[in-house]
Amino acid sequence: MAANPIVLLVDDEPDTVHLVRKILQADGCQVIETTDGDQALAVYHEVTPDLILLDIILPHRDGLDVLREIRQTDPNTGIIMVSALTSERITIDSMLAGADDYISKPFQLREMRVRIRQVLDKTTLRRENARLQSQLEQANARIRELLERYMPAPVMAEFMHSSTPPALGGKRQVTTILYADIQGFTPLAESIPSDRLVEILNRYLGLAATAIQTQGGTLDKFMGDGIIGLFNAPTLQADHALRAVKAGLAIVAAFQAAAEPGHKLSVGIGINTGDVVVGNIGTPQLMNYTAIGDAMNLAQRLEEVAGTNEILIGPHTFELIKNLAEVESLGPSQLRGRSEPITPYRVLGIRPETDSYSYHIPARQ
Repeated sequence: MAANPIVLLVDDEPDTVHLVRKILQADGCQVIETTDGDQALAVYHEVTPDLILLDIILPHRDGLDVLREIRQTDPNTGIIMVSALTSERITIDSMLAGADDYISKPFQLREMRVRIRQVLDKTTLRRENARLQSQLEQANARIRELLERYMPAPVMAEFMHSSTPPALGGKRQVTTILYADIQGFTPLAESIPSDRLVEILNRYLGLAATAIQTQGGTLDKFMGDGIIGLFNAPTLQADHALRAVKAGLAIVAAFQAAAEPGHKLSVGIGINTGDVVVGNIGTPQLMNYTAIGDAMNLAQRLEEVAGTNEILIGPHTFELIKNLAEVESLGPSQLRGRSEPITPYRVLGIRPETDSYSYHIPARQ
């Protein structure tokens, strides 16, 4: 029981009030008295007592109404119903409405004292539990905020809701991969201070990350002045290829809008769709959620040969979006590290009937 608990005594019978006041004050309680239901609610909202001793029959508003209103928002304050009514139905209704106890008049002083102490102890415990629960929720929110900075949001959501710890391994899944690399960054690094360089890098990577996440993509990783996004992993997306292309167009548009005199940066983007293994790669002590497979490699090769603010897609991605986007074939090309030529396609834009997104890239001259 808390030291000097505040007790709200609500009763319109002077003899009862006098007797109960003596019991409470003998135990060091601070007693506040009211005689009707409306006053009781006003005082409750003003002082938040530790215990309410509440008669059922009151002027203006009966005790059960007062009890129900308090319990709508406050499950912790102790409430004991005190009444000369001995109906079993009244007792049941009181307990169902949220009362902690029901004491019938006339009552035994010793029994009354013990039951008051029991409910005060319960109130103290409930409030402490609520305080600890609030602290736990705040700590979890801070942990979640920190994890979101180091882990893709969809992956973190699965992790937070899983009853088992993350393990190494993955599953095969058709995935669309977007590689984006900032062009012109290396020469810029030679001409400006490092702190300013990092500021610019973070700004442009932020633009790319926002574009990927807006289309529901998963941020795989940052690689120097580049970024990798995954679509259809871990969250399944029927239109994953189209989402990746839209993200690529948004990145190009954002980079062009952000251009500043003296360090105009561009971007090259490679997008490819294929069967990869997605999951946790690394060691039991340190792992990253990523994708592994030839489709990843081809996306990177496409990015390497992409021109200024150019988006190149692989054949499998083309098959998925050919009726939705405007593209031009670049013909068979021998890319670095590939044993056979492949045909990249250059994205020009999204067809108007597909989406309201209207940004288009000029065709190659």
